[in-house]
Amino acid sequence: MHFRWVVFGLPLAALMALGSYRPSAPEIHTRPLVIVFSSEVNGYITPCGCSKPMVGGMPRRGTLLRQLAERYTLLRLENGDLTKASGRQDELKAETLIEMLNQMGYDALNLGKYDFLLGMDYLRVLQQQFKGAMLCGNVQEGGKPAFDAYTLVERPHNGRTLRAVIVGLISERHAEAVRRRNPQLTITPALQKLDELRPHIETQGDLRVLLFYGSEQEAEQIAQAHPYFHLIVYANAGDGPMPPKQVGQTRLVFAGNDAKFVGIAYLSEDAPYAIARVEHTRLTEAFKDDEQILALKLAYLARVEAENLLASVPRRPTPNGSGFAGSRACMPCHVEDYRIWQRTAHAKAMQTLINEKHDKDPECVVCHVVGLEYEGGFQSVEKTPQLKDVGCESCHGPAKLHAQDPEKHRLGKAGPQSCMTCHVPAHSPGFDFETYWKKIEHGFKPASGSR
Repeated sequence: MHFRWVVFGLPLAALMALGSYRPSAPEIHTRPLVIVFSSEVNGYITPCGCSKPMVGGMPRRGTLLRQLAERYTLLRLENGDLTKASGRQDELKAETLIEMLNQMGYDALNLGKYDFLLGMDYLRVLQQQFKGAMLCGNVQEGGKPAFDAYTLVERPHNGRTLRAVIVGLISERHAEAVRRRNPQLTITPALQKLDELRPHIETQGDLRVLLFYGSEQEAEQIAQAHPYFHLIVYANAGDGPMPPKQVGQTRLVFAGNDAKFVGIAYLSEDAPYAIARVEHTRLTEAFKDDEQILALKLAYLARVEAENLLASVPRRPTPNGSGFAGSRACMPCHVEDYRIWQRTAHAKAMQTLINEKHDKDPECVVCHVVGLEYEGGFQSVEKTPQLKDVGCESCHGPAKLHAQDPEKHRLGKAGPQSCMTCHVPAHSPGFDFETYWKKIEHGFKPASGSR
C-alpha cells in the first residue's frame, strides 16, 4: 500500500490571505521570466551528511527557488530520472520527490530511463500525484502515446503575458532498457516524433523549450532539424554543468545530475524572444534548507523506518567464509591498533547517521557498520551492537575464524580498494588515500593493492 503524506505548510494563497506575503499584482506582472532547469536527481534528496562540505539537495534547491521568486517569474522544469533504481526505497524516494516538486511549483517533468524502471503502474500513481505536466511524448503504449508530448504554460514577463510550449521526449537509445521493464512500450525516434509534432508546436507560444532525455550530440541534431526551439535541456552528460552551446537560435544546456546544481536561463526582455544568458548555481552550504522541503525529507525517512527497509537488505555469503566477530574481539592481540581505532571517526560512524536521522536508511547504514550486506553482519544497534560503526572487519574482512585461530585463518592487508567501496566521490568528495590514511594509521601501512 502506498501512502501520501500531507505537506505541513501553507500555500501561497493562504500566506497572502494572512498578510505574510503581499506582492502587488503589477509588481508580479512586470517581473522578467527565467527558466529554472535541472536533470537527473537520481535519488539524491539530500547529499550524504557524513562528510562535509557537501553540495546539493532538494531542500537547498527550495531555498534558491524562493530567492529567485522574489525577483523573477519562474518557469520550473525537471528532466528525467527521479531515482536511479527500482526497489521499494526508490519508490518512496520518487513519491517524496514528486511532493517536493509540487511544493516548489514545478511546471513540467520529463521522464527518463530510470523513471520507466519503476514500472508503468507506479508511474501512473506518480502522474496522479504530480501537479505539473508529466511528459514523454514519444513513448507509445498500445499504439497510443503513454504520456503527453507537450504542455502550454502562461506566465507574465515584463508586463506581457508569455505563452511557453514545453515539450518532453526521450532518446530512442533507451528503448531496450525501457522495454525490458515494460514490454508493452515502444519508443518512436525523437526526430520522427518532432516531425509529427512540428505543425502543432512550431508556431505555438512565444517561447519553446524541449526537455530531452538524451545526449548533447542528439540534442544538437534536433536543434539543426527543428530550429524553432529557444532552449533544449538535455541529459546524460555527467556530474557537473556543461557550457551552454548555441545552435542557431537554440541554446543547448545541461546543469549536471544528482541535484547538485540548478540551471537558470534568462529570457530577453522583448519579442522575438531569445535566451539572453545561462547560469548554473552550485547548491553549497550557503543555501540553508527550506523548512517545508526538509519536512518532506523527514517524512520520507520516517517511512523508510516504518517499513523497516534495513531488515530487507539482501544478504550474501561472506567472501572468506568466516563470520563477523566485532572490533572488540581484535583488542586482545591488537591492543594499540584498537586504541588508535577508538580515536578515529570510524569508531563513531553510526553516531554521525543518528545525528543526521539516517540511522535507519540502508543506503547510508551500509557504509557506517560492519557487514550489512553479508550473512551474519549488522542488523540493528539493538541486535548487533558489536557490529555498529566502521570497524576492523570493514577493511580487513570477517574475522571470527581468525580470532579463533589466527595462524590458520589469516586476514589480508587492507588497502585503497578497501576504502573506496564507501569513499566514493558522491559521498566523500576529495578523497585521497594517502591523506585519509594518516587519520587512521595503525600497525603497518596498508599495501597499495586490494586486500
